[in-house]
Amino acid sequence: MKLKVLLLVFCTMGFTLLLVVGLIERNVVSLLINDSANVSEDNIRLTFSALQRIVGVLPYTLGIIIAGTFVLSIMQIFKSNNNIFSFAVLIVLLIPMIYNIFIADTAAVVEGIETTKMSDELLTVKSSLLAAIKQHYIGLIGFALAMTLQLIFTLKNIKR
Repeated sequence: MKLKVLLLVFCTMGFTLLLVVGLIERNVVSLLINDSANVSEDNIRLTFSALQRIVGVLPYTLGIIIAGTFVLSIMQIFKSNNNIFSFAVLIVLLIPMIYNIFIADTAAVVEGIETTKMSDELLTVKSSLLAAIKQHYIGLIGFALAMTLQLIFTLKNIKR
């Protein structure tokens, strides 16, 4: 039971951290859906500036949370005798994180945020910003699903 709760805590930490980042990005997220959405240049540059301030700690913090969540998920699979919920938690985290880290290239996205200046051309700032926002929302959805599945699995076992 302790392992289930600890994994739930890790999933919740990942979800909460990405939710806070998503709230920082809320004024420009419409650009993901419609590139010509009515978002002011000031909002784009202000949001970009906020991301630049946290880019030094966010990837490392998320990295620790993701690694911890994966290790705990694998441990849970073995301890739960291959329960379907254990596999589901791992899969709903594994797919978006593999996409973000390897396919969408998190290192390049972070480098883009770090090397782009707020005073650069708006198109450059917007491009760097949207790449980061996309990864944050994909991660947020992954952690939300994992947290929900883990909560169900944890509560299901409390009743026994």
